[in-house]
Amino acid sequence: MSEDAVEEETTRLRALGVRVRQGARDLLPTTSLTLHGGEVAVAVGPPGGGHTSLALALAGRLRLDAGRVELDGDASPRLLQAAVALVDVPGVSEPDEVVPFRTILGEELAMAKHRPSAAAIDGWLGEYDLATGITTEAVPPRPRLEILARMALLRPGTRFLVLTYPERLGLPVALWLDIANDLAGSQSRPGVLVTASRAVTIPAGVRRFTIGPTEEA
Repeated sequence: MSEDAVEEETTRLRALGVRVRQGARDLLPTTSLTLHGGEVAVAVGPPGGGHTSLALALAGRLRLDAGRVELDGDASPRLLQAAVALVDVPGVSEPDEVVPFRTILGEELAMAKHRPSAAAIDGWLGEYDLATGITTEAVPPRPRLEILARMALLRPGTRFLVLTYPERLGLPVALWLDIANDLAGSQSRPGVLVTASRAVTIPAGVRRFTIGPTEEA
């Protein structure tokens, strides 16, 4: 199947020359990217170079100074907010480290319109062999990211996931790409964007974009 056919048949999230400024400083330098449902892509940039602002912009939660973000051609912030879930984004959706992880799971289940029963929460913890009283800071990086991403995908209407800078959790590229590919290959076929530093080596075949003026496909 041609790339054009894939683009026509899948949901598409696009950032077209988006830029966010705070005074004389760029919170998000001019950035363009395209992500399709069922696809994994990586946006690279320096630490503090717009990772969180890009996530917020894609989810329709940040006023843009230039450009637009659109989902299948529609730039409605309400549509983007419903369709794009932000996973463990520092200062935004990052869970409180000292809170019991089961509390975080209960909150996530409630957001997903699932009953946050003790049995349901214990089921998630048991699936990953996590102690019932474990704090968020004690959860190993892989299950932390994977559980939070899977729970975000449970929310009604979620079509895209943004995983922001998983390197900060100590996860190597191979592991967070495994998580992203598993999510993209799940039944609902979400598009998954991961932001990363320029230092990481992205395997051939994974679409790569730059947080900044240069777009790389």
